Amino acid sequence: MNWPRSASRAAHINPSTAICRAVTEDAMQASQTQIDAFHSLSGAEKSAVKRKIIDVFGGDRSVTLTNDEIAARGKIGLSTVCGRVNEMVKDEILAERGTDRRPGRRCRQKLFGLPVEVAA
Repeated sequence: MNWPRSASRAAHINPSTAICRAVTEDAMQASQTQIDAFHSLSGAEKSAVKRKIIDVFGGDRSVTLTNDEIAARGKIGLSTVCGRVNEMVKDEILAERGTDRRPGRRCRQKLFGLPVEVAA
């Protein structure tokens, strides 16, 4: 079905559908299942993944990696890496350090690294 650009898809979803996500033109919202899965992770599980992500950099502040590279080197699922890296950037554990062209595509992807200390 072709959805009108200005209309919300949620208006076209059958209310008897057990699981549905309200999708609007502006943003996607997480389903209740996704929210529950996130909250079911213990702090120790999140910390273990964050530790793996930090270990991928080997303490070298000059190393910059994409989410794909972090996932491959750390043997962690990409969706897990994306969520944890975003948390770590917000908490200033990691820093956005530029962009890199995706192989075979026109779009760019963010590069992340350990924060660089700036001498005053």
